[in-house]
Amino acid sequence: MRRVAITGMGTVCPLGNDLDQALDHGLAGATGIRPADKYLWGEFGAQIPCRVAGIVEGLDESLYVPKEHIGGYDPAVTFALAASQQAIADSGLSFTEEQRDRTAVIFGSAAPGSHTYHRALHQAFVERRAHELSGRTSLNISGNMPSALVALRHGFRGPNFGIVNACAAGSTAISVAADTIRAGRADVAVTGGTESCIGLALLGSMGNAGAINPTSDPDRASRPFAMDRAGLIMAEGAGVLVLESWDDAVARGARIYGELLGESLTDDAYHVYHPDAEGETWARAISLALKTANVAPDEVDMISAHAASTPRGDLAETRAIKKVLGKAAYDVPVSATKSMHGHMYGATGAVETILALGAIRRQTVMPTTNLDRADPECDLDYVSHGARPVRSEVLLKNSFGFGGTNACLVIRAA
Repeated sequence: MRRVAITGMGTVCPLGNDLDQALDHGLAGATGIRPADKYLWGEFGAQIPCRVAGIVEGLDESLYVPKEHIGGYDPAVTFALAASQQAIADSGLSFTEEQRDRTAVIFGSAAPGSHTYHRALHQAFVERRAHELSGRTSLNISGNMPSALVALRHGFRGPNFGIVNACAAGSTAISVAADTIRAGRADVAVTGGTESCIGLALLGSMGNAGAINPTSDPDRASRPFAMDRAGLIMAEGAGVLVLESWDDAVARGARIYGELLGESLTDDAYHVYHPDAEGETWARAISLALKTANVAPDEVDMISAHAASTPRGDLAETRAIKKVLGKAAYDVPVSATKSMHGHMYGATGAVETILALGAIRRQTVMPTTNLDRADPECDLDYVSHGARPVRSEVLLKNSFGFGGTNACLVIRAA
């Protein structure tokens, strides 16, 4: 079975519109969570209690979108195009026609085309102009459109599809892309997650489900593992990785960020919103990923947590980590970057993987902000007082989603 290397990374997220900017801001403990007035639509959003979100700002669409399509794509597509272009450039790959036939594009999302769908509903039912809806609307809400348009932009003709898998979608896409290379169906994969789902319908629904923190304070909105954590904060963005056959990457002298050693894809079969309180099902997902990667629990030396800042979820994840790693769990730095960028749903797993690997390359660990007073039962080392200089090698990335879907990645940094 072929080994899989990570040779390129790119991101557009609330912390920055490229990898270096996002890393600089994240390592400084900055926040990308901002007032969400532009998504709350005046009188229609006046009753939404959560007034903040993780928002992408200042992205120059003209750098990534063909001139004739500027303003016509769903933001999630634009984010995917931008992060993909960055990751491909970062990889140093120069594609022959034969290589384009062997390049896969696989993206994950939780709510594909959500931004477009919100706008279309408003135009159809509030403005009563359904007959004037753009012909692009039906395309923009299709779950395969980010992967399709990235492939079209770069001429990639290998396996291509979108994965809808809730908050685990980005990490799921990475796992499926790695397996596509291992199975010999492709030599290169452009993969990750993208999302632009901040809108009245989801803010209202998720708020009534008790999942979102009803706050107007952007600075302390997301508080993973804290005693006073009160729910997640919605966000938007994209994270893209270029994966290659390890042998091919070495042969061309590529800069390698790390090797995907193994992954797990599981489901809790427990509840659509709530995790198993004891963390048993999440512990199973972590254990299976480590087993697949042939990595012992005491070899893990950095964890990028899912840590959505929900009361049940953060505690369940802490318990799951302790069940798998045992006493060694207390010696492993755990990073929860949603405290700074919010929950990008299907994009989150990919963006957090990129931030963690970027930090490892700088010999640091991303901080967990807003953790002034930890939940006594959340008692691991959450890197709560700024970024920490640490030399790490084996990264565990956890992604847990609504519907009980889970994806865990194990990566050895190069």
